[in-house]
Amino acid sequence: MRPRTMSHNYLLAPIQELPSDFLVKDVKLAVLGTGSVGKSAMIVRYLTRRFIGDYEPNTGNLYSRLVHVEGDQIFLQIQDTPGCIEVQEDIPQMLDSLSRCLKWADGFLLVYSITDYNSYQSIRPLYQHIRKIRPDAKTPVVIVGNKGDLTHSRQVAVNDGFQLANELGSVFLEVSTSDNYQGVCDVFQYLCKEVSKAHSCGSGDKRRCSVIPRPKSPNMQDLKRRFKQALSYKIK
Repeated sequence: MRPRTMSHNYLLAPIQELPSDFLVKDVKLAVLGTGSVGKSAMIVRYLTRRFIGDYEPNTGNLYSRLVHVEGDQIFLQIQDTPGCIEVQEDIPQMLDSLSRCLKWADGFLLVYSITDYNSYQSIRPLYQHIRKIRPDAKTPVVIVGNKGDLTHSRQVAVNDGFQLANELGSVFLEVSTSDNYQGVCDVFQYLCKEVSKAHSCGSGDKRRCSVIPRPKSPNMQDLKRRFKQALSYKIK
């Protein structure tokens, strides 16, 4: 059985233009994990507050939305990745698709289902590949245990999530996308803040703002002063 593949253009979805007078920080996130862990449901829940339980296997949808995080306007792009996108060294096409996604994003959500131990085991190789492609330790990564409401089917203990996050030097949160919008919101907003913080500390010049504020007339006070000087010279 051949593995499912992903279109090479899956990162090229059109992005809506923003008004020129907005000062907006640009944040790009990627949500990764095996199939059926609730990646798409988490994204849609955060952006629309709605929970949709069933999704067709996606081919890499890109969501974009203007959001507000602690008073900042953020132009947020979230890359939803197919469940087949995993670290598979023996399948170069899979590895190439994953690597291109990792180079594009500023921050990462690694999602597993607490009802699926195999999805939990996929988190470590995903994290290690992120650090291989993005060796800068400032790139924020959050590990999320989803479907926290399905305790009767739990295969992954909460402590397992914390232990993995501690070993990898990451942050761990367990959420229920269906039952708790605020928990999902906290995950994305925390990651947005960490990305914004990394941008500010990394460059010092806010180079990642997607829209530069419209500048004032170039040094108007200085132009007025020079004009007055020129007039005084003519009078003399």
